[in-house]
Order: sequence, then structure tokens, then C-alpha cells
Amino acid sequence: MRKLVIILLLFIITILNACSNVRESNNFEDSQQPLTKAQINEIITAATESAIVDVDFSQISKPNPVQQTEINERMHSLGEKLKGKVTIENRNIVVARVNGETITASNWYWEKINKILQAEFNNKSIPSDAKILNDLIETKVISSAARSLGIYPPEDQIKAYIADQQKYMEILKPEEITILIQTWGISEDKYFLLMEDRFADSLAKINWGVYLEKYKDEAQEDEQGYVAKSFTWIGDDRIKPLLEKAQVEITSEGRQLGISYPAPD
Repeated sequence: MRKLVIILLLFIITILNACSNVRESNNFEDSQQPLTKAQINEIITAATESAIVDVDFSQISKPNPVQQTEINERMHSLGEKLKGKVTIENRNIVVARVNGETITASNWYWEKINKILQAEFNNKSIPSDAKILNDLIETKVISSAARSLGIYPPEDQIKAYIADQQKYMEILKPEEITILIQTWGISEDKYFLLMEDRFADSLAKINWGVYLEKYKDEAQEDEQGYVAKSFTWIGDDRIKPLLEKAQVEITSEGRQLGISYPAPD
């Protein structure tokens, strides 16, 4: 079932509310020993195996007609709002840097549009720009931590994951993704190109989660005390020190979009 969870995370995240997985742990170590090449390869291999596994596609149930209609409507609305905003051109415009990791205009528009639509569909308050920026900063400090350890996803890991997602799309042909792409006004190839940054950041978080489990002696547990199998289950106490030390720079292009840091609520 992990395969299904990851697919839902990366494909259908636009229609679901993400839950914050919080687990308190002790003695965060500020210093870290450099990883050997063998350790890096071990981490990347374990993370890739957790994200790309064989699955019996016949066991993946589809939404019922009512659910599918609702999902399609949400994806249609998302695609319309992404059109002209999340583009290849905007992918090349840097609006902020976090420890050197870039946030592009496409990253910003995707996060803002997606979070606002999630709130609207779930009858929740609209997130402020400050909240949206903080979520992006959290993503980027994790990617920065992974990069500093030498475990930011290499190109072959990203390509392998994209190929796996393309296989999933080809076999199951999820109509909501087809609707999203059509209303977005892009091709399937361009969809995967635009999603590559999100895939890379998600894989960076998985890689870092594997590192924490293997080398920080963290057996992740869920609310019932069972060991959690998702390497993205990372305690706030691990992320908070990264946020406190984050070096955030807003570019002139970012300021033109109204982005500021610290951002007023």
C-alpha cells in the first residue's frame, strides 16, 4: 500500500489536506559527520526502494462515481488557475532562496493556488502568504539538509521516479490527471517537467528520513506506538532547528509578487 500512498502524495496532493506528522524526539544533534560514498549509496538505494516498488494495479480501487466527479471538478478548477502561472518560463524565475535552494515563481504559484483551493474546498480559512512562504521554506530547508549530507536526489533517482509515475499514469489512466493537464493547457511531457521540482523535494525528504532512521537511531512511531514505515514521517523537533538557522533571501522578482520575509500574517 506504500506505493499507493506515495502516488497519492505526489499526484493527488492537490485535492487532499496534508496532515502534519509530528513526533517528539530527544537530543537533536547540531553537528553531523560526513557520510561516506557507501553510506550515501545505501541511503539513496533504500529511499528509492521505498518509493518505487512493484504493485498489483488490480488491487488499486478507483473512486466511486460521486467521488470521481468531485475530484474531477477540483482538478478542473486547479488546472484553470495554474494556467499561465505555473509555466516553464516561471520555472526559470527565482523569487527566493533558502540556504541557496531556489524557490521559483512556478513553485510559489503552485503552492499558493493549491493551498487556497484546498482551503476553499474544505471550508477552511484561506492561508496567508506568510503561511504559504513558511511551508515552502520548510520544504527547502529539508532539501538543503539533504544536499549538505550529499543525499539530495541525484538525477538518476529523479528520472527513475518520474518513469515509474509515467508507467502508473499509462496503466491506470487517472481521468482527474488528464483533466488537470487539459485545463492547465500543457502536454503530459510538460506536466512531468513542471512537477520535477516537487518530485525532487519529495525524494529529498524521503532520503533525509532514511538518513535519520539509519544514522540518528530514530525508529519512527505513529500515534498508536507502531513503527511508521513512511520515511517522510519526520518530527517537528528535527525540522525546527533547520528553520531557526535558515538563510532566506527574497529576490526583486519575489518582491514584485508581494513576497516578503519575515512575512506579515
